[in-house]
Amino acid sequence: MSEAYHGEFSGVDKIPGREPKDKDVNMYTNMRNLISLSKNAPPDPPPLCSVCQHKAPAFGKPPRAFSYAELGQATDEFSQANFLAEGGYGSVHRGVLPDGQVIAVKQHKLASSQGDREFSSEVQVLSCAQHRNVVMLIGYCVEDQWRLLVYEFICNGSLDSHLYGHSHDPLDWSSRRKIAIGASRGLRYLHEECRVGCIVHRDLRPNNILLTHEFEALVGDFGLARWQPDGDLGMETRIIGTFGYLAPEYVQSGQVTEKADVYSFGVVLMELVTGRKAIDITRPKGQQCLTEWSRPLLKESAVSKLVDPRLGDCYSEQEVQDMLRCASLCLQQDPHARPRMSQVLRMLEGDIFME
Repeated sequence: MSEAYHGEFSGVDKIPGREPKDKDVNMYTNMRNLISLSKNAPPDPPPLCSVCQHKAPAFGKPPRAFSYAELGQATDEFSQANFLAEGGYGSVHRGVLPDGQVIAVKQHKLASSQGDREFSSEVQVLSCAQHRNVVMLIGYCVEDQWRLLVYEFICNGSLDSHLYGHSHDPLDWSSRRKIAIGASRGLRYLHEECRVGCIVHRDLRPNNILLTHEFEALVGDFGLARWQPDGDLGMETRIIGTFGYLAPEYVQSGQVTEKADVYSFGVVLMELVTGRKAIDITRPKGQQCLTEWSRPLLKESAVSKLVDPRLGDCYSEQEVQDMLRCASLCLQQDPHARPRMSQVLRMLEGDIFME
């Protein structure tokens, strides 16, 4: 997101040919005060997407508490016309706040111990995480049995709908690369730059990467996320996440570190290059699991066999090779051998080369 523009104001000149009267002096003083206030006031952030021009939320504000009535009014009482998606957690509706802010309201199903844990996790994590490539939490609602989260509205859906849906044209290579770089920036921030320490997403996949019409990627859905203090392996007895994206050490031992996200991101990179789903039971035996099918081809650097045929010849072979090399490193069995997300980003941008 580009830096906000700060306008410049000139002083008020005296009118030639006469001395100012008292009321003129007062007028000039008031105008100078207004100008001073304008300079000191925080600028409005630029819109998230230049196509939609939706108002972007301001950074630095903590999530606010909404009433259920406020969110009902914003979404036209959660009407079908504003319905966006349905998942295991509940439903998502589009809405508009009185100040013009367009929002997505995620309504959790009736309260349960598991649902409350995921709800609390998402509020706690996103209260501390604000970055241009992370979906911003604007607020929440806890009222009677209702549990709702209020996000900035991301206008162009999720990555999976563009890779595998039938309502969009196939993504071109430059858009795929831009999405990979944007998502890696979001993960780098969560792992290495967030003020509260490392946050592990634990469910990174195309469904949870949201896009603007300019294909700026934002990492979203933090229901399974957890803080990861330095040196904490974060052992889990119950394996949660999405099959096809789970790191082997997590499946085998329940060990959770940020390197599990790096593995999942490697799978996403393979999906961006190949146009194949992580798990696709409609494909022939031996091709249903993307990582298993692609592993020998990655060793051979068989770009022509790996690249999405829908791209034709319209891609940079060097950029594809860079992304495949990056994916191969992310997918290593040993978590300690996987790169950090800051290294992943630099590889995708072509700044460094790693064997």
